[in-house]
Amino acid sequence: MAKGVDIELAPLDDDHVRAKITWSEQDVGGGKLVVEVTVKSTKTRPKTDDQLRSDARALAVRFARAFADTIEN
Repeated sequence: MAKGVDIELAPLDDDHVRAKITWSEQDVGGGKLVVEVTVKSTKTRPKTDDQLRSDARALAVRFARAFADTIEN
């Protein structure tokens, strides 16, 4: 996997979607953080796949920063 963020979205049922977020620091020999999040979809304000990816990317960045902080300290 290349450096960066990879997001896979998988529908679970009519009301839920699972985002698998993989954050990779380097192409070879680097750290990797994988987070799976289940999100309940709202029927009144559904989000597009692009909006879900954007939300998942923002969450991945927050996790990666927190992960990096724990390694540095």
